[in-house]
Amino acid sequence: MCFILIFLKQTDLLKKVNRQPQLYLLASGLFNQPTPARINDLCRLLNDLLQTTPKNAPMLPILKALKPQLNYNKVLKTEYSRLFILAFPNEPVQPFASYWLESDHSLMGNSTLEIKKMMAEHGIEVAENSGLLPDHIVSELEFIAYLASQDDEKARQTQRQLLEQHCARWMPQFIEALNKSNPMPYYQLAADFLKQLMV
Repeated sequence: MCFILIFLKQTDLLKKVNRQPQLYLLASGLFNQPTPARINDLCRLLNDLLQTTPKNAPMLPILKALKPQLNYNKVLKTEYSRLFILAFPNEPVQPFASYWLESDHSLMGNSTLEIKKMMAEHGIEVAENSGLLPDHIVSELEFIAYLASQDDEKARQTQRQLLEQHCARWMPQFIEALNKSNPMPYYQLAADFLKQLMV
């Protein structure tokens, strides 16, 4: 898995018995710009999850439905651009918390700085070469995956705060906007998976 957060290694997360870090990593990867390598990484992660997820888990049907969708092709790349970058003739589905949380829909607002500070308190920062901001959905979901992989109270408190006081305020709006944009099945399932994960 190609991480945008420095000091974070996939092997550290995959050693955990708890599946929560892997679920957040999968969500993060689904919203990252698709490349052949990223899709291959997602396939491996999804296969691991399918082998370890209980048969009665509510998200198992979504995980199974995602498997045949994880194929890199130009249509997927074009759909990513349409939804999150260009969205001609409509407004793109903004994957930034600040767009949804700032009154003027500006990027790099106070909410971005709050997430950056929260990451720094855990020794995490977004890699410069990722091209992503701290409040991008990919960055936030990877940060949650990191927090879920840590076995200490500070990480648990930060994770609760991030989910309840931050993500809960903007990710439902993001999911709704994505659903309204008539996405291809890959992104419809990604939205469904994220919604299930946020419950």
